[in-house]
Amino acid sequence: MKNNYQKNITKLGLAFVVITLFSCREKNGLAPEYMPDMYRSPSIEAYVDYGEVKDKIHTEFSDKMSARTPVKGTIPRGFVPYSFENTPEGYIKAGETLKNPLASNENDVKAGEELYGMFCIQCHGKTGQGDGILVEREKFPPLPVKFNPGLDIAEGKMFHSITYGKGLMGSHSSQLNQHERWLIISYIRTKFMNEIKSVVPTDSVQTAQVATQQ
Repeated sequence: MKNNYQKNITKLGLAFVVITLFSCREKNGLAPEYMPDMYRSPSIEAYVDYGEVKDKIHTEFSDKMSARTPVKGTIPRGFVPYSFENTPEGYIKAGETLKNPLASNENDVKAGEELYGMFCIQCHGKTGQGDGILVEREKFPPLPVKFNPGLDIAEGKMFHSITYGKGLMGSHSSQLNQHERWLIISYIRTKFMNEIKSVVPTDSVQTAQVATQQ
């Protein structure tokens, strides 16, 4: 009697499990998901209208912060606008107006050397003579500009060229921020153009900064 009772309970339990698994399937044959957003966490990206999710319009989400565009005239935090246009006149004006704001100390030159090795050496070469590996392999013609002592080119023009590109050189503004562009210029003018007078020892600069703060 006891064995029959246990067998009946087992059969009923199995029947309940089978009915539960197969009776709740959706039209596509899949079982329903509970808390699907926890199982598949949706990624949120800026400036995407999340009022339209999974081919359905959800008006309660259509005016969320992630879907709003910036106010006209706003700029990203930390971004400094460049006021000179990409024209011959802008190039000349940049040469007359822009000056390197960096002290060109040892740290600046070292940082500029590292950036030069990543972004410039392929064309301008290790010594700034326009004989980089891309020129050697004839991917580019020999560069007309050689960074030698006495080269008559204003640092503002160099900054303008890195920002917008010049000749066969493309713009580097998306790879290098303004501070990094000036670091490269500090390195070029110090190491290749022998503007040693602009270099200030690191210790001296730090001492001066401390004295100014006090």
